[in-house]
Amino acid sequence: MILIADSGSTKTDWRLIDGSEIRTLSTRGINPYHATENEIAEELQKLDVVGKEDNIREIYFYGSGVANKAMQHVIRKALQERFGEQAFIEVNDDLLGVARALFQDGKGIACILGTGSNSGLYQNGEILDKVPALGYSLGDEGSGTDIGKRLVNALHKRSMSDELREVIISQEGLSMDQILENVYKKPHANRYLASLTKVAARHIEYREIRDIVAEAFEDFIEKNIAKYSDYGNLEIGFVGSVAFYFKEILKDVLRKHELTCNQIIATPIDGLVRYHREVASPAREGSSSITESSSHYDNLDKMSVRELLENINKEDGTVHVAVHAIIPKIEKLVEGIIPRIMKGGRLFYVGAGTSGRLGVVDASEIPPTFGVPYDIVIGIIAGGDQAIRKAVESAEDDIHGAWRDLARFKPGKNDVVVGIAASGRTPYVIGAVKDARKAGLLTACITNNPDTKLAKEVDIPLEALVGPEFVTGSTRMKSGTSQKLILNMITTSTMIKLGRVKGNKMVDMQLTNQKLVERGSRMISEELGLDMDEARRLLLLHGSVRSVLDNYSHDSR
Repeated sequence: MILIADSGSTKTDWRLIDGSEIRTLSTRGINPYHATENEIAEELQKLDVVGKEDNIREIYFYGSGVANKAMQHVIRKALQERFGEQAFIEVNDDLLGVARALFQDGKGIACILGTGSNSGLYQNGEILDKVPALGYSLGDEGSGTDIGKRLVNALHKRSMSDELREVIISQEGLSMDQILENVYKKPHANRYLASLTKVAARHIEYREIRDIVAEAFEDFIEKNIAKYSDYGNLEIGFVGSVAFYFKEILKDVLRKHELTCNQIIATPIDGLVRYHREVASPAREGSSSITESSSHYDNLDKMSVRELLENINKEDGTVHVAVHAIIPKIEKLVEGIIPRIMKGGRLFYVGAGTSGRLGVVDASEIPPTFGVPYDIVIGIIAGGDQAIRKAVESAEDDIHGAWRDLARFKPGKNDVVVGIAASGRTPYVIGAVKDARKAGLLTACITNNPDTKLAKEVDIPLEALVGPEFVTGSTRMKSGTSQKLILNMITTSTMIKLGRVKGNKMVDMQLTNQKLVERGSRMISEELGLDMDEARRLLLLHGSVRSVLDNYSHDSR
């Protein structure tokens, strides 16, 4: 059985799915900001599922007030106490629920216009970007609360005709004293103000009322929808009582701005039922993230050192199989990189955490190994160079951060951007390839999960499916190893085809230390049949193995 909840400020819609049967249930709104843990537990006890608790295997809760981990934990704990720990429980905010209901596994801008308002840029099951709602005091443009405030303001600041003012005051009893009492002395002022949309709806035949509603929607578009990149080319969907009951006015405003809207619905619950039955269900299909799924080994702390080493080595042995499987795609990428670099382009590696460090390491090794400038292969890590040694909090969550970091290099059409993320979900990396692709650059990614958001945003996805890590979730292990192998393959084969290797020798390596001088001297000695002292003299004279080999016949010695 699957249990789905859409919880608003005043009511929670529940659906219990048992095969083809769908039961409709309801409780009061469950918001951890406004209810204690005991009150939430009491409300959950009212659900009419007695005797079926043990059969509920998946629970998906979407609600207002659960946008942060602390509040999500409160709801998850209450659900576990009610239904047991055998159930898979996922708790998300109401915006993600609305987006999934509207767009399923597609893409668009999801909007909430109810008591409050909110919006988010959505793709393939996740919110990629959102403009902060800021609540009814600072934001919530276009919401019921916003329309209520505008109505009160127009009514008592005399911004509407005397005729309409008299009609509303006489029929609705909206005296100033009553309004001030409800807003400033009673709880839930937002709900009271939102309730005044019913007054607006009853008098919607007046042009002045329609203008108030339209102006609220205009404000929502300007301060929310217009903030998303390429918003004019994306489908927009709306959920909420305000959007639904004033949908004709909303459609007129959207048409004025030449925006596409195919969905305006009152509640998301039916769309969520469709999403979780047909599109996604981690509990049925296994973990949505292979790299985060449980290790094949248990009781690691009880293994001997020898057992640990043997088993880690055994797991590492599977990595080359996963990399070999994607060689055709690596080949396609390298064949795309070579002509672009020949035209003056560059190769950018973009990542966060372990993946970002691996990209930076590979890029930094190319100049001394192949004698090319440091601006040909460039590694960029979320949080900047300081993140190479120490994680920078929240840097990887900035979806537009990578493009800002790339901007100082003035990326052009001959450049290539490769995003690296084991999970395939890192916003910083997704934003990098998405913005780069939009700008006309060739894009690719290296990831260790199938069908990720990252892979869907690039021209060439490299998905090295190495399986669960030896230590659950530790992607610095097999995932990191596969990434290092792939990076080696990309840059080494590219440099060879660009003529930076002769035979099998690094003829352009930089002579940055005595060890490399000795290595270069040995190359010359073997290639030209000279003793080591003469080979070393020529190397130091010409500055590189290549120069000696190219000029030896002209050297007077």
